[in-house]
Amino acid sequence: MTDHDAHQDAYRAHDDGAAPESAPESAERELRALLERAVPQLPAPAQRLESVRERVRRRRRRRAAGTSLTAVLAIAAAGLLLPGLGDRDGGGRLDATSLAPPASGSAPTASGGAPAEGATAPPGSTTVPFPDVAGLQVVMPQEWNALTASDDARGYVSTQTLGLPEGGCAHQLDDFCTPLDRTLAKDGVLVQFTLSFNKATADKLRVRGSGMAVAAEPVVDACHAVGGTEQLGTTIVDGSGSGVVVVATACLSHPRGRQEARVRTLLSTTFFS
Repeated sequence: MTDHDAHQDAYRAHDDGAAPESAPESAERELRALLERAVPQLPAPAQRLESVRERVRRRRRRRAAGTSLTAVLAIAAAGLLLPGLGDRDGGGRLDATSLAPPASGSAPTASGGAPAEGATAPPGSTTVPFPDVAGLQVVMPQEWNALTASDDARGYVSTQTLGLPEGGCAHQLDDFCTPLDRTLAKDGVLVQFTLSFNKATADKLRVRGSGMAVAAEPVVDACHAVGGTEQLGTTIVDGSGSGVVVVATACLSHPRGRQEARVRTLLSTTFFS
């Protein structure tokens, strides 16, 4: 604003009956008007508080959702691993028997009831009986552990310590129980043997010669949950023509080639007494 404009405003104010405004006062009024136009109008205090409260509520909902998800995952993992070890609820550790199978035992069958080739225990292995799994005999490394779950006719062998919790495996996932005290270490193994009776299935496997064939399988969630990265499986039938069928599932964690070969040997050399 020029001095001339300021004088004009002063004359207009005088004509309107008001006292003439000095140049500094006019400049201050103009500056105030400019500042009011430049600064945005803030919402009322009540509106601002409500906006803050809504942000806090959203943050709490997100935090609660994240906490709930973490709790669910922790409970699921806790259900798969054991709080403790021992002979509880039908679970019992098994003692190794002699390396050679009993004279009355039937050798594993690869096709049509014929004995499988190479079905002998490798050096450093021992034979463990599972009387509650139709007399299954498992040839496993001497340093491994074995466990039987008599209530549901299952047997387990593992590179790690085994023990059943109270209630056994009533809440197992994917029909695969994981009686471990901790997740599988690298190169760790857990094998489950599940007994069933189905004459038609057993006869079909014997005719097809698919009994004892070890194959890679998709890794189930229960195996993933305890650190498993690979899964092998086979179906075991005896040569007597019975309806006994044992499904063997092996969960492996980052296995080395030698360890995987060892598991394949274990699965293919299992027999019935």
